[in-house]
Amino acid sequence: MHPTIHQAVAFLALPLAVAAQAAEPPSPIPAADLYIKTLVNHDEQAIRQLNDYLRPDRLRSGRSADYADLAALQAADKAFPGEITEIAVKLFPQAMREEMKAPLESLMSTVQQARQKSECKALSSEPPTMASNGVLTAQVAFECSLVKTQETWAAAIQRLVRSNADVAKSRSELQALQAAYAAPVSVSYRGVFPLSMVPKDKNEAWRNDFARETFDEMLNQF
Repeated sequence: MHPTIHQAVAFLALPLAVAAQAAEPPSPIPAADLYIKTLVNHDEQAIRQLNDYLRPDRLRSGRSADYADLAALQAADKAFPGEITEIAVKLFPQAMREEMKAPLESLMSTVQQARQKSECKALSSEPPTMASNGVLTAQVAFECSLVKTQETWAAAIQRLVRSNADVAKSRSELQALQAAYAAPVSVSYRGVFPLSMVPKDKNEAWRNDFARETFDEMLNQF
């Protein structure tokens, strides 16, 4: 999911807005969109644009040049199903574990795909507020359309383990849940994403150093 033309133009105008009118910070909404597409969708174009946007401030403050590592995100995506499977399969009785690995890993692959097909956008921002320490903060409202299942994958696995379900029933229920996660997005989630900058430090970019927490909290509900 790539930024719209409107969002792209607004994003490109951020540094120009700062230079032209230092007292009036640029809109945080395009920056929020880039964070969302980077951390929720792992969108390659958004990752590149967010890194380009943040790089001058990061270098000026002595941090690494890039905020997001595309290769690391792709590696984490690839590893996620197997890592969760290794944890989840140990909850089942020893005799079932070998037969449960494949359906568990297949389910988790679909869960990962469901998360990344979430359709999110920043909606609006309250006027930024300046704290006594010179930090300017904006609260950006956002909305995501997500895949919603009757039962989360974690809850389903725990229920199957507690119920002592046999291999056939466990595999059947995991396959049904996988089909539910493969369905189109069906529910709307709204949240608030905070961004900040420090004008006295000559910041030109809105940033959130703990951005993952907002979206982890959202995705862990599904």
